[in-house]
Amino acid sequence: MVVLLCGGGAGAWLLGAFQGDTLDQAAVQDGVLKILREDFGEGDVKNAQCPEDQPVRTGTTFECTVTVAGQPKKVTVRVLNDQAQYEVGMPR
Repeated sequence: MVVLLCGGGAGAWLLGAFQGDTLDQAAVQDGVLKILREDFGEGDVKNAQCPEDQPVRTGTTFECTVTVAGQPKKVTVRVLNDQAQYEVGMPR
């Protein structure tokens, strides 16, 4: 299951989710945690770690690690467009 961060992606962009042609790592990490809490209902989620310098290019995918209920998990992030909107996959 994948949850789109359409409105949130636009909000993240307005707050600086990308710098030039790359995503802002800290903004994406915060966005991942927010989506997992609000859209997936993960109450105990923290420590999102995403790679640096990910391009703002449609179709770009990368993995972030998070801690869910004390367990390390991975989520896939996929860039939806050149306005830094992205979707976050379910933790696995």
